[in-house]
Amino acid sequence: MSTFRKVSLRRLRSYAESLMTDSFRITRYTGGSETDPETGLTRPVMELVYEGKGKLQTSGGAASDKVSATGSSSNVGGNVAEWLLYLHLPMNATGLREKDMAECTASSDPDLVGRRFRLVNMQSEKTHATARRWNVREIPKAGGG
Repeated sequence: MSTFRKVSLRRLRSYAESLMTDSFRITRYTGGSETDPETGLTRPVMELVYEGKGKLQTSGGAASDKVSATGSSSNVGGNVAEWLLYLHLPMNATGLREKDMAECTASSDPDLVGRRFRLVNMQSEKTHATARRWNVREIPKAGGG
């Protein structure tokens, strides 16, 4: 790669990272469980695999002829807007896997804080990537709220 391309790619990655103003904690289920000493409830053991900056991005919103996600028959034949969610992370966020869980821990948008997302698959496998981009799905909060 020429010196020009190296400098340009470094600059573009730096610019992409400057837009990542939210903070995320990404954890992975280890396969084990532990008992909470206060509640007595069993919970899965999670290991921290990344903590740092990131950016949540949406795309889409085009209406399509699909049954709603709830299976509600009231929407049969109607248009349902579909949004795709992406999580952009710095290039040094390596070793992440499908099914890891990302939680937004800080954001200028208070509605994003505490929301959790399952990493579905990476979409930035390319030579000149400026960020690690993951397709994600939101994990609903307990109680459906």
